[in-house]
Amino acid sequence: MFRSRFFWKLFLSHAFVILLTLATIGLLVFQQYRSSLRGQLESSLRDQCIALADLSRHDRVDGGLEGARKRSEQVARATNHRVTLIGAGGEVLVDTVAEAATMENHADRPEVRLAREQGFGSDVRSSDTVGADYLYVAHAPFPNDPTASIVRVAMPTQLVDEEAGLITPLLFAGGGIAALLALVAGVYLVQRISLPLDRMRQVAAALTAGDYSARVHLTRAPRRGDELGEMASALNRLGFDMRQRVADLTAGQERLRAMVAGMVEGVVAVDEEDCITFSNHAARALLELPPDAGRIPLGDLVKVRGLDALMDGARMSDRSAQCELEMSTTDEDAIVRAQAHRFQDGAEMGVVVVMQDVSELRRLERIRRDFVANVSHELKTPLTSIRGYVETLLDGAIDDDEHNVRFLEKIEKNVLRLNHLVTDLLSLARIETQAGMLSRQTIDLRAVVEEAVRRHEVTAQARELTLALDICAGGVRILGDPEALTQIIDNLVDNALKYTPDTGTVTIRLRRGDTHATLEVMDDGVGIPQEDQARIFERFYRVDKARSRAVGGTGLGLSIVKHLVHAIQGTIELESEPGEGSTFRVQLELAEPTAPGAG
Repeated sequence: MFRSRFFWKLFLSHAFVILLTLATIGLLVFQQYRSSLRGQLESSLRDQCIALADLSRHDRVDGGLEGARKRSEQVARATNHRVTLIGAGGEVLVDTVAEAATMENHADRPEVRLAREQGFGSDVRSSDTVGADYLYVAHAPFPNDPTASIVRVAMPTQLVDEEAGLITPLLFAGGGIAALLALVAGVYLVQRISLPLDRMRQVAAALTAGDYSARVHLTRAPRRGDELGEMASALNRLGFDMRQRVADLTAGQERLRAMVAGMVEGVVAVDEEDCITFSNHAARALLELPPDAGRIPLGDLVKVRGLDALMDGARMSDRSAQCELEMSTTDEDAIVRAQAHRFQDGAEMGVVVVMQDVSELRRLERIRRDFVANVSHELKTPLTSIRGYVETLLDGAIDDDEHNVRFLEKIEKNVLRLNHLVTDLLSLARIETQAGMLSRQTIDLRAVVEEAVRRHEVTAQARELTLALDICAGGVRILGDPEALTQIIDNLVDNALKYTPDTGTVTIRLRRGDTHATLEVMDDGVGIPQEDQARIFERFYRVDKARSRAVGGTGLGLSIVKHLVHAIQGTIELESEPGEGSTFRVQLELAEPTAPGAG
């Protein structure tokens, strides 16, 4: 038994788990005890700070600062703690361990800062004055009095460690006894598992070598009734069945390989007469085959041009035949990539056809081609203008003081347009790459909206536009990404300002509902026709191409907005009438939903 490698692997694994568990529990108990002890001591130091609170106004103490020092030293001797009185500016007035005049300013100490902000502050660190680790607790009893001092009480952390160390021998003793008992029990349990498994290993090796008469004899297996007994019985049955199973698997190996190769996609198998012998669910749905399609020629059921030629090609070749088929279904036209293999079924030669619907892939390829064409067109227009102006300048117009500056300004305008276009393309690519990865956090949407309005005030004033803000009372805390929200609001406001006539009005409205916040950006501009509203969020789509280029739009702003809104799990809607303006409405989930009927 002790020579078995499996025995030692199982036993050592058992021992490792036991020891690791005991060590982890011991460490957690020790840490919890130490943390609890520190909490008690910190609470005691807080009580002492409260008891010394009147020292923070030492000018009212009998004897003034000297009286405060004497009282601090009395408390320090009685409790063996260090007492420090820190002035309003951070200067040390009294310290019971070191000379106060030689100590540096304590205004930046963590516990002092926390005490000024919250009333109490604590920290654990090494003291620069004493050279030992201390637990500090500071208290500002009168936070509204700028002249009041801060009382700080400290004690060496060595006392905490010494007190916590008292339970270490108990933990080691208890853990050692538990580990010893667990390991002794482990030897017995592992031996009960390893011996039957070793016998089954020997029988399995014999069956692999072709000795189908080998059997597992476990005298206790019938009484055990556990998995090891069931495994031994299964191994014995395997010896009886293996020869027949091997023969059956050999006979059907060729057909099974072809069938299994195409089960993920639509699969249809036909015989020499093209009658269907097998079809899976995907194939029946794709080809719209009836449930009783068995033993019917495939050509009588499906009229797809090129399918017969594909199967004939597979029969005449040792290699698979491939092609793409165009099919018309009840819903829409589909493009199917088909691959046919021949197989031998006894004396007959059949064909299995594996089909994959690639309609969505082709649609995406078409979208990609359109996108490349649109990008090329958008880049070509400013580049052509730049080239023309540069050639004009090189031909001599650079010396024409009347026109050369105007040409350079045109070049600069087109360069800026190219820069905006490339920036928007990179932003859109980054958003699509990070789709579903934006982390949502609690954000005050009111503050983000107000900041966005301030950024666009100069642009609005330059065109004599009115930028109105209509926000509900109180904070509007939502779940979202700060950078994404800023970009959403900036793009919507910028879009509204561009397409609103001079002296018009752009209104940003924010409302809080029960579960969602609603942000609306409204303008009284040119509006969007009904037939264009469904495509307004597409890349490079413009209602009025001439006006869009005139105002400097890249055609990507609203597409970026839509992607960002969806990335933070929001929704966006559009309401517009030509000549009456447009309203873009964004709904975002509240961080803390309001109970129905709450004020």
